[in-house]
Amino acid sequence: MFDIVMPLFNKEIYVSRTIEGVLAQSYEDWRLFIVDDGSSDGSVTAVERFGDSRIMLIRQPNAGPGAARNTGILAGEAEWIAFLDADDLWMPDHLAALAALRQQFAEAVLIGTAYRHWTGRDVTALPPGGSARLIRYFHEASRRRAPFYTSSAAFSRKAVDAVGLLEHVTVGDEMDLWARLALHGPVAASTKQTVLYRVGTGGITDSNVTEAPRTASLDQMSLPVVRLLDRLHGITDDRLRRDVMDYIDFDIGLALVKAVRSGQIDYARKLLKIFLVGPRGKARIAGWLSRLPQPLGQRLLALAFGLKRAVRLSIA
Repeated sequence: MFDIVMPLFNKEIYVSRTIEGVLAQSYEDWRLFIVDDGSSDGSVTAVERFGDSRIMLIRQPNAGPGAARNTGILAGEAEWIAFLDADDLWMPDHLAALAALRQQFAEAVLIGTAYRHWTGRDVTALPPGGSARLIRYFHEASRRRAPFYTSSAAFSRKAVDAVGLLEHVTVGDEMDLWARLALHGPVAASTKQTVLYRVGTGGITDSNVTEAPRTASLDQMSLPVVRLLDRLHGITDDRLRRDVMDYIDFDIGLALVKAVRSGQIDYARKLLKIFLVGPRGKARIAGWLSRLPQPLGQRLLALAFGLKRAVRLSIA
């Protein structure tokens, strides 16, 4: 059985279709915990139209998606928990694919499938097939090869009992949970696309935040990085340690690029001093530009990104 946890906040126009995707699953051994996080629209009414006894609606004052997910986790008791955002869509074989992963890799504590970005228009058939394997989570994540995301992942209740629930942060609390689980045990992923991630609704991959802290210190980095820095000395596996260091540098690199783009050059220069191995890709370019007189470096970075976007558009 899977406990499905869905945080709900003002998703009236999306949630019915998302629930219908759950009801259409070929794997039927599940319960859906929908945690309304203080919605002010008709989200609750939309949920209450469904009469399936496997759907449980829990209401709480607004506390954020992490708190809502924690409420859903604690309400259930199944050995495995799957997350689903209220505006995404599961293909009918999604839970079956997760069940197959769970069976094939019994040692895994975190599993997930591939996904496709979706504008909310008509659903086209996703590619059939796909391969499954144990992955080096930090290695994949540090190279922008996200093997899964929130609505396509599931994890062991026993493992989350060991590593703890989600922390309250503005964005990315689930990324912190994935990092803790990946340190706790093996991670398995399938390249089979079973989830449609709806873009344009304010999700984390829609974000184009350019603000950066005005002073540089490690406690201002993202929660996964802070936690991993604290645990780095205790990682005895050399390859895992290197993967984690790359993951930390990748996150610092994102902050570095944002700092240069937003003109916070002093902060960018301080970030350059805290890389564990060194910047790469865009971060390496941003680091080089941060050493130039300003605003020259900022203008050159904007030009570089503009050229890259133009090339992508011409190819498309």
